[in-house]
Amino acid sequence: MPSAAVFPAHASGSPNKELPENIAFSKHKWKKQHRRSSSNSGIALLGSGDRKSCSCHCSVQNQMRRIITRIKSKLPTGWRFGAWFAVLQASAVLLANIVILVWIATKSAGSAIGIAFQGDCDTVDRYSVGIHLVINVLSTMLLGASNYMMQTLCAPTRAEVDRAHEKGIWLDVGLQSIKNLKYASRMKRGLWVALSISSIPLHLLCVMDCYETSLGLKHSSFSYNSLFFWTINAEEYPVILAMGPDLRTMTPNADGRYNWTCGYGGCPGDVREAELSQWDVLSNPECIGAYATDFVSDRATVVPVVGEYVSNGSLAVRSAGMDIIMGGVGAVDQDPFEWICSSGPLDCTSGWKDIDPFKWMYSYVVTAFEANDTISQSLVQLKINYCLSQPVALKCQLNFNVPLLVLVIIFNIVKVTCMALAARTIHNNALVTVGDAIASFTSNPDIHTRDMCLNSKHIFDGREIDKTVCLQYQSRSIRWFRAASKQDWMITVLFFAVAISTVLGLLIFAISHLGPGTGFSAIWQLGIGKVHARTIISNWMIPTDGYSGLVASVLVSNSPQLILSIIYLIFNLLCTKMFLAREWLSYSHARKLLRVSNPQGTQRSTYSLQIPYRFGLPLMAYSTLLHWLVSQSIFLVQVIYYDESDSDYNSTISSCGFSSLGMILTLIVGGTLILGALIFGYFSYFDGDMPFVGSCSAAISASCHPPIPDGSDPLKPMKWGAVLGFESGNGKQSAVGHVSFSSGNVFEPIPGCYYS
Repeated sequence: MPSAAVFPAHASGSPNKELPENIAFSKHKWKKQHRRSSSNSGIALLGSGDRKSCSCHCSVQNQMRRIITRIKSKLPTGWRFGAWFAVLQASAVLLANIVILVWIATKSAGSAIGIAFQGDCDTVDRYSVGIHLVINVLSTMLLGASNYMMQTLCAPTRAEVDRAHEKGIWLDVGLQSIKNLKYASRMKRGLWVALSISSIPLHLLCVMDCYETSLGLKHSSFSYNSLFFWTINAEEYPVILAMGPDLRTMTPNADGRYNWTCGYGGCPGDVREAELSQWDVLSNPECIGAYATDFVSDRATVVPVVGEYVSNGSLAVRSAGMDIIMGGVGAVDQDPFEWICSSGPLDCTSGWKDIDPFKWMYSYVVTAFEANDTISQSLVQLKINYCLSQPVALKCQLNFNVPLLVLVIIFNIVKVTCMALAARTIHNNALVTVGDAIASFTSNPDIHTRDMCLNSKHIFDGREIDKTVCLQYQSRSIRWFRAASKQDWMITVLFFAVAISTVLGLLIFAISHLGPGTGFSAIWQLGIGKVHARTIISNWMIPTDGYSGLVASVLVSNSPQLILSIIYLIFNLLCTKMFLAREWLSYSHARKLLRVSNPQGTQRSTYSLQIPYRFGLPLMAYSTLLHWLVSQSIFLVQVIYYDESDSDYNSTISSCGFSSLGMILTLIVGGTLILGALIFGYFSYFDGDMPFVGSCSAAISASCHPPIPDGSDPLKPMKWGAVLGFESGNGKQSAVGHVSFSSGNVFEPIPGCYYS
């Protein structure tokens, strides 16, 4: 950089040539000095009050920096920071569960089932969807924290790896592997088992402690998702035959309803004419669709208008009608809507779908006593023209299940305790990340893996560790797909295929259960996670009565959650292997500081184990979304029959409901996840060219025999490549090349040359 000399000016303006050389400044220093002088002159212009204000402000800033630095120095680093953060995360979930328990305990009055909210069904539905989303987020946080600790507990120490290598066995580094537990301490094994076992009931219970219930006269109420679940009312309604006018001769009101007058015998159901004008007129297809269900939830009395039309515009009741006994309780053995199939077929449970609504007939037998004491019977068939239907306003409740929430809290406490014990008591430096393994093996190379520098995981799968191998280096492009074995991909795809096929089969059953002609618009109107009488499974082979029936339905409705969690763990393992390979291969084209769990010097710290947060957090969000969609696709339904006029009458059954829209969305989200992984894995290539080691400790160790001491400093940036000055096992210079991680000079390996 050129320099400039600065001279004090004489009166004549000539420079002083006797000045020493050290007053010469570079342009950079001169500008810096000039800025400093300008700044100082500016400060000099400030008043004393301004100087005090500036000094006070700077003092506060410095004090805050010192406080932050002091706090950071006391915080754990590396995986221990992640471990304590996981403990904090699980504790926050525990606190939230305890707060919810205290809140609902004040409302339950000692009952196992209590009411959290009561109101119109739309409001309850919104609350229910929001609560279940929060429950899924909390459960994902808890199980994610548990998985972090379980993977950390599985990580082997260097001593455990050395013992395994001595026996010719390799361990997994960077993955959660049960194989590693054989060489782990008893405490680590015990904590891992406790965390693992406590996860199973949480998968079955975490999304099922709340449900909705409805209010109504002599009705059954539906509920789902057993921790918080909701119900709607199902009326036990009378069917009253009447003759009426032709609708084409009547003028409807602005709301589409009609004004009715009642003839001899009064109005159907003894209601007033003004009330009758608020009833709905249903066409035959609408009437069959509304009442051909086990539990009619939003309608009461139905009046089929039959026979010839009357000309005076009034309704004439033909009979006193009859009460229809609700089915599905187990105490009755007749069809709950057999009146629809009075002209056939005999089994109306599914036979109603074969009825032509435009040729719909109502049949009954008339018995007559003749003068000669004989009895004659005749079949009367009347054409049904349309129906009058009494609408019922739905009132729903958001209910909760206290015992299940208590169980969730107990297992939550188990997890927090185990995680805190692990974070506090385990101080050995485990090889949690691949960077930990590289740091350990380069600073202290393993004698069991000398002269095997190009060995991949696949070679160690079929060969003893102590066998020396000299291999030829070949440069090639590597797909992400190859980061995991064919077996890993087959297992992952198989689980996804079975799950998707199962959901597809259930979707076909659900649509067929809804009846013929059910299109997407009807499925959309039924909504996601909403309870409808048409979407309740009945007459199946599980207990339905009492609390045992409730628990059985809980387990059935939430078993998909456990299966989904297993699929997520398998998929997460696949992603972990791909990102492990990505990190490993990155050292072949760039010199980098090691990413370790217990950083020293300038080493990089890590809070994530293997999958970076920018990928791990979206994956966790995907998992949360899938769990929520599954919980809205099949859910607990509790049916509570009671009669307001008879306080002793109370009967309860439990079943499961389904949402076709939820299943469709589950198929879309789950299908895009596995298809995205397959497409990305096949068409994406790694940036680097090294032997694939996977999580194999022996293959990692074989690549970590640098020249000592020049390349064995793990605190410096590392790079993989060909090295010079390496001695073979007999202490002599090797006749073939050698590749290794090294903090010293490395060169690109030559394709076609042999290395060991």
